[in-house]
Formats: sequence, C-alpha cells, structure tokens
Amino acid sequence: MEEERLKLTNKFEKWRTKYTNLENYMEGNVFHYTNAIALENIFRNKTLEVTKSDFLNDKTEYMYAIKLINNVFEKNKYKYLDKNIIIRINKVFKSYLARSFIFSTSKNSDSVNLWSNYSKHEGYNIGFNLREISNRNWDMKIYVNGNKKNKDGSVEKYFIPKLDGRKSIEMYPGEVIYDIKIQESKIADVFDFLEHISEVYYSFSNNNKDMGQDGNFFKKTFNDCFSSALRILINQIKLFKNPVFTQDEEYRIIFDVNSKIDVIKYRQSKGVFFPFIEVVFDISNDIKKLPVDSITIGPKNNLDIAAKGLSQFLKSQGYKVTLKSEYKDENKILIKKSDVPLRY
Repeated sequence: MEEERLKLTNKFEKWRTKYTNLENYMEGNVFHYTNAIALENIFRNKTLEVTKSDFLNDKTEYMYAIKLINNVFEKNKYKYLDKNIIIRINKVFKSYLARSFIFSTSKNSDSVNLWSNYSKHEGYNIGFNLREISNRNWDMKIYVNGNKKNKDGSVEKYFIPKLDGRKSIEMYPGEVIYDIKIQESKIADVFDFLEHISEVYYSFSNNNKDMGQDGNFFKKTFNDCFSSALRILINQIKLFKNPVFTQDEEYRIIFDVNSKIDVIKYRQSKGVFFPFIEVVFDISNDIKKLPVDSITIGPKNNLDIAAKGLSQFLKSQGYKVTLKSEYKDENKILIKKSDVPLRY
C-alpha cells in the first residue's frame, strides 16, 4: 500500500514540474500604461494600487474560460471524470475571482492600441524589471498594506511569502495566453492527468477493499494530488484570454489574497467603488527605489517639456535618470519618447 501511495505522489510531482517552472519564471521587462496622476502616485508612494480581477475591463473572461473547459470536456470521453468536475472547477474559479487582484502590464513597449485605451495617447508607460521584482520578493521587500494598525501605530504589513502562499498572499506572474489551441491543450493535459490518477486509485481500491488505515492514507494522497492538479488548472486559466485581445500582449502579476486578512481598500471613480490592494516596495538599501528601468512618454504628449518635467520630478524623488538609451545604467531610469506616429 505504501509503495502504491508513493508511486501516486511521484507521478504527480513529475507531472507538475512543467507548470511549476513556468509559474516561477520572471525575466525581461513589462510595461504598464497609465496617466500622469497614477505615475506620480506610484513613484511618490512606492506603491501599486492593484485592482480586484472582476472589476477590470473585460468581464467576459470568466465565461470564456468556463466555456472553453466545457468544450474540452465534451470533446473527450473520460471514464472516471464526469460533469461534477466542471461544477468543482466552476466553484474553485469563482473562489479565485473573489480573492484575486491583477496588475496588468504588456510585453509591448510602444503599443498604439494601449496608448489609446489607457492614456488617450498622452500618458506614460512604466517599464518594470521582472527579474528585479522576483528578487525583491525573495528578499522579503514586497508587501501589502493592511487596514489595521499595530500597537506601535504602524500599519500592519503582509509580506508575500516564498512558501505556503495560500495562507496569506500569493504572487503569480505570467504572460497571457491567447492561442485557443494552446489553451485547450493545457486544459486537456490536466484532464488527462486527473483521469490517469483516478484510474490508478479506483483500480487499486476496487481490488483491495479491506485496506483499513492504509486505505485512508492512500485516499488522502489521491485527493491531495487531485486538488493540487485542479489548482494548477486554475492558475493556467487565470492567464487565458479571448484571441480578439491578442494585440494587448498582456502580462499579468496576480495577487491571490486570503479572505481572512484585512487588506482590501476602495477608491471611487465615475460613481463606482473599486476594490484594490496596496502592493508596497520596501526601498531600504536600494539605490533605485522602484524596480523600474524606463518610462516612455506617450505620442501625443508635449514631448520636450514632458521629458524635462518628468526628469525633474524623478530626481526630486531621489532617482537618477538618463535620456540616452545607448548608455545603459541599471541604477538609472531611461526616459524615452514613443515612436508611434500620430496625426494631430
């Protein structure tokens, strides 16, 4: 019995590595398109206001993902998986939406579409360094502000842990997937694995009905593997989006917040209250206070005076800046002008 239980565990660990490696991979730069007011707040406060996922622009993502999962399920004939798996996924996905906050960026450093959508061609995009964000997270230099205060009057801080993220806040980064074939293949891969371990479990259980306490351990191992595989599926579909949005080239940094901790704040815009969390960068001992490599000025902005004003503002906040892209310095922020040609 112990041998079979270990085999099941090993099968899961071997299968999950393909997703674990992707989950932890952060490299290169991503670009957050925004307006001047938001940029100022980010640099003054060293804080990102990260919006709750179901309050973002595209409210159809949930329905798109569930429909896709149903389609994949219907295409394949499973012996051990039935419609209850869809109900279970639906429940877990809704739970994710209730606790998830998304910081949206793009892999495109100069997108005419994003300039239009987020800043009316007049704003800025902030080039974040993903590797630096990852390093700071591991050094415990990224946290979320709570709503309560400690006895000394300081605001309660919730650091994003390296392990057991589900107990507090988990940071999950990833490039959005728009290709339907890739989306379907990832769903099918999870379903195939669930079908396989279900076959292993039920075949062995049916042939060994008097397993006693050992049987309970075996069942617990199976349930743990099954639940973990479902979480991997949810982590994958968090990054699924309808192909019509391909031009956004979106990269997401997702924060899953345990419902038991008090960190959600609200801001008002156009008569609507939006829930968000404050993701704060601890700037102690950092020459460059934010993990930012560049800021690009939008194509319709008054470029010359905008560059001058931005440069002076950043210097007032303690940053070093450069306007020359050929002289790269990791301790300086490069100020660039958009290359997008627009008619005035």
